[in-house]
Amino acid sequence: MPFDAKYLFLVLSGIATFFSYFIYFRSIIKWESKPHVISWFIWWLISFVIFSIQIYDNAWIWAFNIWFVAFLCFLIALISLKKWSTKINKADYISLAFWVLSIILWIFSNNPFFSVILLILVDIFWFIPTILKSIKKPFEETEVAYFLAWVWYLMSIFAMENISFLTVWFVIVSCFFNLFLASIIFFRKKALKTVID
Repeated sequence: MPFDAKYLFLVLSGIATFFSYFIYFRSIIKWESKPHVISWFIWWLISFVIFSIQIYDNAWIWAFNIWFVAFLCFLIALISLKKWSTKINKADYISLAFWVLSIILWIFSNNPFFSVILLILVDIFWFIPTILKSIKKPFEETEVAYFLAWVWYLMSIFAMENISFLTVWFVIVSCFFNLFLASIIFFRKKALKTVID
């Protein structure tokens, strides 16, 4: 059986995914990270739809990795539901509306292109509050988890069987924002420690 590099990247992506969420779960249990339940609920919904679109576009290998991520996002949302406030604000309703609209467009237009565009916008929209929070309170987030998320998104691109707009652009956007967020948290922590010292 000939060696297929896609399976190697799939394994590397899976390992990075496991450690990324393991570190994040551990930081939640230690009360170091404070996830917002609605944010993680939205990310669970987005991941589930992206998984469905990946299957639709025959990206089977990577699709099951994103299903695993959707499952982990759901677990974090459940933990957050018990640990922190579940207050829903206007931004939460807007994101939920975008998600519903993306599903409607996909079902009735039979064209997932518009759904992917909306899901990317929702994903970006939900990174902004976390970025702003990380600038103000970097010690309430875990940069290593976001860095590993960047790694697994990057590895997953090389694991894809079918490269197309539907399969790759959401991954590229998520890849960029995870690295950007990890960098912000790292440098803000470093700057604040310098001020304290």
